[in-house]
Amino acid sequence: MDTPPPVVSLSPPARLTKILDPDAWAAQTFGACDLEDARRTRRLVAVAARFAADPGASLPAALAAPAMLKAGYRLLQTEAATVAALTAPHRAQTRRAAGGPGVALLIQDTTELDYTAYRRVADLGPIGNGQGRGFLLQSVLAVQADDGGVLGLAALTPFVRQPQVDRGARAADRRHRARESDIWPQTVAEVGTPPPGATWVHVGDRGADVFTFFAACRASDTDLLVRVAQDRCAMAPDGTATHVRAAARALPPVTHRDQPLTARRGEPARTAQVSLAWTALTVQPPADVRGQAPLSAWVVRVWEADPPPGVTPLDWVLLTTVPIHTEAAAWERVAWYERRWLVEEYHRCLKTGCRIEARYLHDCAALWRLLGIAAPTAVRLLHLRQAARTDPELPASTLVPPDVIAVVAAKTGQPAVGMTVRACWRLIARLGGHQGRRGDGEPGWETLWKGWRVVSLLVEGLHLAASLPDP
Repeated sequence: MDTPPPVVSLSPPARLTKILDPDAWAAQTFGACDLEDARRTRRLVAVAARFAADPGASLPAALAAPAMLKAGYRLLQTEAATVAALTAPHRAQTRRAAGGPGVALLIQDTTELDYTAYRRVADLGPIGNGQGRGFLLQSVLAVQADDGGVLGLAALTPFVRQPQVDRGARAADRRHRARESDIWPQTVAEVGTPPPGATWVHVGDRGADVFTFFAACRASDTDLLVRVAQDRCAMAPDGTATHVRAAARALPPVTHRDQPLTARRGEPARTAQVSLAWTALTVQPPADVRGQAPLSAWVVRVWEADPPPGVTPLDWVLLTTVPIHTEAAAWERVAWYERRWLVEEYHRCLKTGCRIEARYLHDCAALWRLLGIAAPTAVRLLHLRQAARTDPELPASTLVPPDVIAVVAAKTGQPAVGMTVRACWRLIARLGGHQGRRGDGEPGWETLWKGWRVVSLLVEGLHLAASLPDP
């Protein structure tokens, strides 16, 4: 069953309750899974709720009771519990959320999951330089283009890298071997076509500069925005033959502005003065791709002409099928590409928040089943940060349960009366290690989650104490 019941539109307080309450969240996320037996689905919801309550805990610690732990391990050995089946309701809900008016970005990226330390896990493949063992994961995170709000996972595909073909192998064998880059167009096909009135834009880094990926986007009636890696043959608007990179670098700057840059590769955050230019191009298909028409597109270059000493200058060449006729539209495409870091943050939630690489199971299939539970849980961690930044000046009592406000106030020594949403969540983040200094910015998902875990345990203790009989 790939289509769950219609998703009910929730008011902000109800939506926040769904995020914070692991039982309600698990029921909404996994309750419509078809595992060929209703009892398995009930077991899945129970296991997912306990996993969501403490994603970083080991399975014995998270599931605790021997009967629940046994049920969890049985679920991870159930053939019907595939990644596709486990994530089907979540993916369907995400596609529904992305199907409204406006632009949804489908940010796609590949990451490696490393299980080199667990030599006895069966059916893994090479990763990294070929010495490590694990599998790869292709994720498509749906994000609202205007404000970066995370909608959920539109697709999730784990796959095992195949060993390299020996150099002595026949040319025909090498030619017919599946390419790892095929995962990009395959995932586009899995996401499918947007509903009428919706605009979907597949966003990728340089790994997405694959012409079959472009063709798959065109076939599914979706647009694309990728960072250029290949210097493809192209045709300028005046009919002159050129190359994508050469055409972009020949453009004179149209406008300039100060651009805040986040910290990257050991370089601190800073503000750079960047230039912007764009032009239309017709990109020609490569010789090894047959039967594809040229691609009508626009190329955008944003670059730092005079970087300070010792830093890597920003220089992006972006290719998109979304038309660009104004300066505002060109800057908008740059802003869309900047949303790409959210899928990297999602993978960090999966690896650090859910500790997916620290799980020891006997074979790759069982790890993939656990991934089917952990993947929506990692989205929940991103949603927690989103909730903390929604309507920050509202009274905390409009969004946050009163027992949570009381515990946060008592634990931090702050008055509960008059506490805003922003103040409440910053105090929760403080309990998770966020210092709140002037240069620290808003709390991220990691400190928010750690703080929320402290608060939820205190609230649970408060409820348990209230339920005890009088001595």
